[in-house]
Amino acid sequence: MISYKSTIIPAFVIITAAVACGRPEAATPKENGTLDSIIRNVTTTPVTVENETEYIKLNGKIQANEDHQAKVYALASGKIKSVNVALGDKVQKGQTLAVLQSMEVASSSNDVSLAEANVTITKKNMESTKDLYDGNLATERDYLTAKVEYNKALSELNRAKQVQAITGGKNALYELKAPLTGYVTERNITSNSEVRQDNSNPLFTVADLSNVWVIANVYESDISKIHTGDEVTVTTLANPNQPYTGKIDKIYTVLDPATRTMKVRISMPNPKKELMPEMFVTVKVNGQPTAGMLSIPSQAIVLDDSKNFVIVKDTGGLHIKEVQLIKRVDSKAYIQGLKVNDQVVTNSQVFIYQALSE
Repeated sequence: MISYKSTIIPAFVIITAAVACGRPEAATPKENGTLDSIIRNVTTTPVTVENETEYIKLNGKIQANEDHQAKVYALASGKIKSVNVALGDKVQKGQTLAVLQSMEVASSSNDVSLAEANVTITKKNMESTKDLYDGNLATERDYLTAKVEYNKALSELNRAKQVQAITGGKNALYELKAPLTGYVTERNITSNSEVRQDNSNPLFTVADLSNVWVIANVYESDISKIHTGDEVTVTTLANPNQPYTGKIDKIYTVLDPATRTMKVRISMPNPKKELMPEMFVTVKVNGQPTAGMLSIPSQAIVLDDSKNFVIVKDTGGLHIKEVQLIKRVDSKAYIQGLKVNDQVVTNSQVFIYQALSE
């Protein structure tokens, strides 16, 4: 244990000044006064005993719940006439997102019209042949042939209507509609742009954000400590003081060879829409409570030569004490080497440590 005595402080200041300037010089009264003032006005915090819960800290980000989102593709090629929504807009199921002018849709509409006309013609022909057959002016074969042609026309009309129903277009206009109520989280088109049917990228993505996924990365060394159903606390960079609780509901049992991490998923209710896709988050996986450990503020620790020290204040003055750091948790450090209620210095401790070390 090294005790602080006022007589050694001027010597420290003189040595420091000599090293800095390259020649011995006397410390000025101002320098001595500043150091003495700092030491007289140190702030201390008592060592306490706390029960700490072991947890694993993971990093991740928010993603839309894939079970509650839909990607919108164009089922026909053409030119975008208008785009009715912007990125981030809330849309209702069935709302028109964009309108496309398409030759394919025009052809589909024409096929329906031709099929309807053919049905009308073949029906009249079948009815006329039936009358002739009843009057023995036409053979049964003629009547059956007319009936077959009518049925073929009905089948072709049904096919044309099904094609039109799939595309949803009419009169050369094809409307891209929202498949569910949610928010536009992706938009890849602009007015007057050309769209191809075989484009692999979605034109829009609509997601219901009332429930989102937190996808977190687990390092290989922690995989054995993670289980389905483990309770977690999630905080975001945007609002670190607002914790969200949940449970791990899926473990992706595949290791990323590049990062040596495995992904886990937490489904989070999001009624206020505070959790948005692509937000970075910190996930704490709660474990079992541990026995009481000595706790001090993390800022009180001074690291020197790979060892941890603190400045302790008692009736005899200020002293340097080495401690064993067990772990740091946010602003707290759990240590060994002190006693409960020991007073540790929490301000200017590095400066004081250097003075006491001389």
